[in-house]
Amino acid sequence: MLKTTASNLMAEIDAAIIYRDDHLDGYEEKIARYTGPQYDQAGSGHQEYSPENTYYEYVSLMVPRLVFDNPRVQVQSRRAGAQRDVALAMRHGLNRWARDISLRKILAELATDMLMGWGVALRRPDHKEAQAYATKTPYAPAETKGWPTCERISPRKFFADPKAERFASCRFTGHTWHIDKDDLIDLAMKNDKQGWNLEEIENLSAGRDPSRVGGDINTPYRDEVYCYEIYIPEIELDDSPGPEKGFHGTIYTLGVNQALGGVDEDDAKGGFIREPRPFYGPSSGPYVMFGAYKVPNAIYPLAPLVAVETQIEDLNAQVLAVSASMLKHKRVVGVNDQRTAKILKDTQHDFVAVVPFEDGKAMVQEFMLGGQSDQQANWIATCRQRTDRTLGMDEAMRGGVSGVGTATEHSIASEASNTRMAFIKQSFTDATIDMLRGVAFYMYHDDSIVFPVGREAVEELGMDPGTELMFQGGGDEDSAYSFEDLELEIEPYSMERASEGLAQKRALEMHSMLLNSLQLMQQYPDYPWKDHFGKVGNAMNAPDMSELV
Repeated sequence: MLKTTASNLMAEIDAAIIYRDDHLDGYEEKIARYTGPQYDQAGSGHQEYSPENTYYEYVSLMVPRLVFDNPRVQVQSRRAGAQRDVALAMRHGLNRWARDISLRKILAELATDMLMGWGVALRRPDHKEAQAYATKTPYAPAETKGWPTCERISPRKFFADPKAERFASCRFTGHTWHIDKDDLIDLAMKNDKQGWNLEEIENLSAGRDPSRVGGDINTPYRDEVYCYEIYIPEIELDDSPGPEKGFHGTIYTLGVNQALGGVDEDDAKGGFIREPRPFYGPSSGPYVMFGAYKVPNAIYPLAPLVAVETQIEDLNAQVLAVSASMLKHKRVVGVNDQRTAKILKDTQHDFVAVVPFEDGKAMVQEFMLGGQSDQQANWIATCRQRTDRTLGMDEAMRGGVSGVGTATEHSIASEASNTRMAFIKQSFTDATIDMLRGVAFYMYHDDSIVFPVGREAVEELGMDPGTELMFQGGGDEDSAYSFEDLELEIEPYSMERASEGLAQKRALEMHSMLLNSLQLMQQYPDYPWKDHFGKVGNAMNAPDMSELV
């Protein structure tokens, strides 16, 4: 079992941070090239100009394809009976929650992180109380006391067990957070039953942000202290209610006085500012990892832009070399005497000048110096094609088709690109489902979560339009069912943008399909037409199609 003294946990965190930073080497440089030198003169102005901004191009093309709108969730139950009603309530509750917090904004941040490295989401049971040291949520309805949240954690603030071979098998995970020392003292005094160690907090000294690379930003002194939150799933405290009550593993909170702790047990650089407490949440823990590709025997995933970074650098080096050659490009005219030079210099465009001839030829010669060579142009095209091929980008994805090649060739290339893109989409969708499952866990168990679900649920249940329907969490203590009986999935196309032409095409197809099916519905009334059109509607991005029948 993991040794949980303050000094040993600090040593484990130190090793995890070093391992993480090894995988984030050049992370800030990628961001600087992505934003360009004009975005942040202090942060990115020192970076070399990248004429081929592949980072921005790829992110701007992929993020809208991964998430454009809030996801719509479908919830089903493995078991019949009353659990189906629970699944229906959970579906409306999750969809209302996603709209209330504008989940697409959080997912857009996580999608950007995933393409440039990896993204991390933190799930919490109650933003307003349990996360008292963070910004208060503006989203929770006034009626609710509890409100589950998901928030993005910077890759530089997250750490995990460096010896694990996959994320699910990490013996610990955690993140860095900071707060004004006075606010932390006030928090500890107002919540004396939460196990805060006021003496240890008062001994903390303000320090440098351990997650920041390149020095702190020059701001007024804020007296901020930095702390580590570390989750250890293998340790169950004696006073923990246990997994059957929704408690899995233990959370430790340490305050630190500098960026990294010490490895010597007698010289601990951090101490517990709060007593260890059972983690209330899903068995997978508080963190969700967003990644594109799995790397064998490594916890951190591989991002597309990381895999092709050297190719992007090679392409930009070649383009910069050509730019330097073009700056030296000049065209000069050589003559054999001063009189001819003056005549050519003074003569205006489209005018006729008389110049001396020798042996029937004018002694005038034009020279071209510098400029781009054919070899350079061909090699730049090769580098660009190689980068696009590796990333799966093509002209159709960019919205421009050159007309070169047959329709079959374009179709094959587009299919290959779509297959690669579909895998990244699926990886992002799987992580989103995992994140939403944590939110559903709190909604299922916590009876303090109460909020209105809106008009959509009222209409679906056939209730009076003036009815105010509320979602009520909890109530599972005496139930024969469990949260594990529920299955979550995201409706196809719900997070994507449908073009106006495609939306009109789908509407016409749905209209024609419904009219053509009316007679069959009368002839075969026992067929489950509602389920039939529910599946068809999901495939056509029209989830309410089944309601029309």
